[in-house]
Amino acid sequence: MKPVVMFLALATAGCGERIDETERKSDEWDQWARGVEKKFPVADTEGHGPDVGSEEWARALPRKLGIVDADGHGPDLGSAEWRAAVEEKIGGLVE
Repeated sequence: MKPVVMFLALATAGCGERIDETERKSDEWDQWARGVEKKFPVADTEGHGPDVGSEEWARALPRKLGIVDADGHGPDLGSAEWRAAVEEKIGGLVE
């Protein structure tokens, strides 16, 4: 019985330390969005604007950069192509 208990204890020891893939992607997105906002603010000079990284922010950014046309046609929001277009327009990100 003791070996079974020991096995279960060792098998579950690292479970709380795992980072959910969605959470990791979210952290990466937040970091990327903060970098973009630092270089090209979506908010006005008085700080009015959507929360950085929010869907509202992501929809406002390509309009402000001219990545989408008047009807909103352009790369899919948040796609690799969209992010590349954003970075190209702002001259890349500084890390």
